[in-house]
Amino acid sequence: MASTQKNRKKFTEGPSITIVICIVLISLVSLQGVGLSTFSTDNLYLILNYLALPLLIGMFASFSLLSGVVDLSIGSMVGLSAATFAVLSTYKLNLWLCAIIAVLVCLSFGALNAVAIVGFKANPIAVTLGMLVALRGLARIVNMFDNSEVLSSNDGTVVFIDGLNTFTESSISFLPWLFVIALVFTMILQLVISKSRYGRHIKAVGGDLTAAIRAGLPASRIKFTSLLFSAGGAGIAGVLYVGKMGSSSSSLGTGMEFTVYAALMIGGYSILRGGVGNPIGGFLGLLVIAYFSNYIDNMGFDTRFTDVFLGALLLAIVYLDIRRGGDAYE
Repeated sequence: MASTQKNRKKFTEGPSITIVICIVLISLVSLQGVGLSTFSTDNLYLILNYLALPLLIGMFASFSLLSGVVDLSIGSMVGLSAATFAVLSTYKLNLWLCAIIAVLVCLSFGALNAVAIVGFKANPIAVTLGMLVALRGLARIVNMFDNSEVLSSNDGTVVFIDGLNTFTESSISFLPWLFVIALVFTMILQLVISKSRYGRHIKAVGGDLTAAIRAGLPASRIKFTSLLFSAGGAGIAGVLYVGKMGSSSSSLGTGMEFTVYAALMIGGYSILRGGVGNPIGGFLGLLVIAYFSNYIDNMGFDTRFTDVFLGALLLAIVYLDIRRGGDAYE
């Protein structure tokens, strides 16, 4: 009986009930406004296509969140990676080399974040917020070096790459190929976090750093590598965004960090404490956001309604997180 009550309380105060309520409400509203086409395979493709790259970014970013570090620079790293890859492509360099350089650039700035946060014990919010602003400006500067014949400015670089675009836009039935890749990665990460020793260690470091150090865990190395994972994922996503859109834009990635972290929090992660959350929950949180954004698009509403939805939902999630014990490691 006690176990049943405990499970019921965990469900009603945890992320599960939030996700269920959101999906049910959005479905009902969408049925009223859009009709049965909201459940069509074409519409499902649009939802999953929107979800694919934020899911990839979110899964990499979840490493830093689990280790107790909020990395606010991931959105600007997406923009910098896209700008670097696109501009290098205009110089007719090997595309694989361009992609590797773009990801390495992001990894280098991720390492700077890690040195400041782990090595010098700087505040993660202050460090990554400063990096967000700096990299956003750097992306604009990089775009100025566009060598293509298409007239462009520091607002972006136009570079349509047939092979990469074909890859990013390909699908299996109504499932976008990028979504399938991101989902498989999520499943693998779920096993790593829940079943492996590394998963237990990263949760322990994020949950109680002092206890983890006393237990002999390599806490500094875990935090350092988690920030590299976060930056590397953003770098990969930036390259893939160029493949999808055929260009880079200085505004690419703007607000991405808030969308990703909102989704992770909906799915059970916490910005008040580390060591809490799992990849499947993060995926479901992103699904809620993608579903709502799809409804806004179908209805022809201003996309800023999505920001209002996210803000209200975040307030509710923070409240629930505090009720779950925001300062305690479970």
